[in-house]
Amino acid sequence: MSAARDAILSQIPVVILCGGSGVRLRPLTDTAPKGMVPVHGRPMLDHVVDFYRDHGARDITLCTGYRGDVIRDHYAMPPEGITLNFSDAGESASMLQRLWAARDHAGETSLVAYCDTMIDLDIGALLASHRDSSRAATIVTAAIRNPFGVVDFADDTVGDGHAGPVSGFREKPTFHYYIGCFLFQRRALELITPELLALPDGEGLVGWLRALIDAGQLHGFRHDGLQITFNTVSEHREAEQALARYYTYAESS
Repeated sequence: MSAARDAILSQIPVVILCGGSGVRLRPLTDTAPKGMVPVHGRPMLDHVVDFYRDHGARDITLCTGYRGDVIRDHYAMPPEGITLNFSDAGESASMLQRLWAARDHAGETSLVAYCDTMIDLDIGALLASHRDSSRAATIVTAAIRNPFGVVDFADDTVGDGHAGPVSGFREKPTFHYYIGCFLFQRRALELITPELLALPDGEGLVGWLRALIDAGQLHGFRHDGLQITFNTVSEHREAEQALARYYTYAESS
């Protein structure tokens, strides 16, 4: 590992959202939070923490919730070289509420990651793109190709069993989707309102991102490499295999 890579995140706090209950992963999450589900022999959260530590992160905040005690016990002795903070907004808190509760741990620039998503990000390129954009936040995206031809109707009210004029046709178009990581400047928090904080889980975060879009303050960074995440037991099995391949490749290169 180069010294330059090792220092990339040394001045940037990392906030990891790990408060979800992982309902669709049961019984794996009956007694432990989603981030503590083992993948390739270790809790997924360990892989995420190690990735950012290896890129220089020295200040990491874990936003806990469901069975937060399990995470606190696991990290009773923090990994070497980092300061580990805990922020617990409660089991029923939304992602935006968890982020808001951890705002005192944020820096001028902060990185947010998810406990169930491993991405081999080019951190240097992400930071450079974010800074060059001068925007308040940058979300990480990936490309996905729709395997079908997509039809656009001129009349948005056209539904099942009805006909209408076709305004467009796209053969197997490529879309971009958010993959659970973003950078934000402290000023981006000014757009978080009580109304957004009151929204159900997921909706509040989306509402905040839309507010950033409306203000012309959201930038996007496309990631073309590894992305491992899981929400169900079958996806967990796939994540096991994908992470094993990733470490095998990393060790041989």
